[in-house]
Amino acid sequence: MSEGKIARVYANALYEAADEEGRVEEVRRDLGEFVAAVEDSAELRRFLVAEEIPDARKSRVLMELTEGGDKLMRNLLRLLVDKSRESELEGVYRAFVKLVEKAQGLVHVEVVSAVPLPVPVSEALKKKIESSLEKTVELTLTVDREILGGLRLRVGDRVADASVRYRLERLRESLTAPTASLEG
Repeated sequence: MSEGKIARVYANALYEAADEEGRVEEVRRDLGEFVAAVEDSAELRRFLVAEEIPDARKSRVLMELTEGGDKLMRNLLRLLVDKSRESELEGVYRAFVKLVEKAQGLVHVEVVSAVPLPVPVSEALKKKIESSLEKTVELTLTVDREILGGLRLRVGDRVADASVRYRLERLRESLTAPTASLEG
């Protein structure tokens, strides 16, 4: 199993359990807060992945740190320690959030433009994408002067490139490519 697949397996199991019990948002909140604490604390990160620390001690410390947290999130932490998968924690959280967002119909769209988009334009673009995808869209706007003009959209692993730079590159390729009619 690849590392990403392992995280997705744990995330799927966690999501199914949380959904079944109606506690998806609680698990997301508590797990997110714990993952943020791990990211902010180099000491906690080292503790989690230290192979010389016995699993029983890790579990005990994690249960103390997460006391009052969601039961499913705490069970996940215990399971990760028991299976020596502590390093998968952040990946499990990211995969879990993707499952929650998918269930909510939320899609992240990255929009790259050559200049900053005015608010009315970005709002109109968001509405257009939402109606096209029939999902709720969260836009991330970035500026890259290298594209010269137009837009480049990324939805998941799909890219729609309507930038001037992309069109100029395609034109250059077609002009410099040998063609049968010109060679004969």
